[in-house]
Amino acid sequence: MNTKQEKLEAFAELIGFAQSLERLPEEQWTGPITEGKWSPRDIMSHIMLWDKYFLVHAVRPMAEHQPLTLKNLDFNEFNRDAAAYGLTQSKEELIRQIVEARSQLIELLQSIPESEYGDKHGGTMSVDEYLVDFYEHDRHHMGQIHTYIAGLA
Repeated sequence: MNTKQEKLEAFAELIGFAQSLERLPEEQWTGPITEGKWSPRDIMSHIMLWDKYFLVHAVRPMAEHQPLTLKNLDFNEFNRDAAAYGLTQSKEELIRQIVEARSQLIELLQSIPESEYGDKHGGTMSVDEYLVDFYEHDRHHMGQIHTYIAGLA
């Protein structure tokens, strides 16, 4: 992942992954990946709401050369709220929202010149750092879901 295009293609992999979960039976979609852990639904709701948060508070401001509006959040509370939100959405609707949020992020990231990807915004974050962090975050959670699904076979 060296070029802007390679980074964005890697970041976009979540879209196909989310769409592949449409085939997951409901009991597997809503069942915990291991005892006491989240379900695929909870995990994907968590990813989608972080995408929306960073879209509004980091990526859009970066693209518009405006100050970031990130706040120190209680991650546990944010994640509990994300899991609760997932309970209110059908699988199809949640997957549609995941695809929409990630697509909006990619569109904005595409609009930022590659020459600006290393620039620190607000002294705290660059596009490159954001993409690496969330690429790794995606891979972690996608790996959890892959392992869960493989264990069901």
